[in-house]
Amino acid sequence: MNAGRRLVDALWLVLPPATLTVRAAPVECVKALALAARPSQQRLHLRNLFAEGRRYYLQPIEGGFRLTCNSKIPWRRGRTTIAALLLGHFSDAGDGVTRLDLRARMRMIFLLDIFFIPSFITSLLVFAPWPPWLILTLALTLYGLSWTWHRLTAALQAEEMLFFVQKALEDLSPYHTPALSASTPEQVTPEFREEWDKFYRKNKNNDTV
Repeated sequence: MNAGRRLVDALWLVLPPATLTVRAAPVECVKALALAARPSQQRLHLRNLFAEGRRYYLQPIEGGFRLTCNSKIPWRRGRTTIAALLLGHFSDAGDGVTRLDLRARMRMIFLLDIFFIPSFITSLLVFAPWPPWLILTLALTLYGLSWTWHRLTAALQAEEMLFFVQKALEDLSPYHTPALSASTPEQVTPEFREEWDKFYRKNKNNDTV
């Protein structure tokens, strides 16, 4: 059972699972993602997310969301195929913190597309007057190249979506740098204070000349 599950994950998933923690309710997280998915001059700090005409498509679902994206095709009108799907699931981590589990997988229609062209070419190769071992080698090579290209394409889209989610929820991070207070112990070393006194006396003497 575990071996079968690992095989399915290897074929299905394109990135290792990731986890984010945010100090906000799930509905606030979804609103932040939906807002960030719309390009705006008021959010120029997110402009890199829309490079190459990239667009994001958010679909809220029970307990989380589904996210896809595509880009413009540079040499002709149209957009690239949606190859990957990013699934987000929210859970309560306590103390007002929400845990977001992210899993990226290949879309089913894109996964099936791996076999279309290699199968068509293989059906022609079987009638070629070549040795069986050569036909088999060529067929396996075609399937391997198709699989590699599809998987890399889906992984790239998944990376872009994962980066989008991280940037969109960056302001909701529960981790903040603690502010210094009056009770904070002095961190100045004696060597630094000695050098500072020398610098102060030297500049004070120059000012009095």
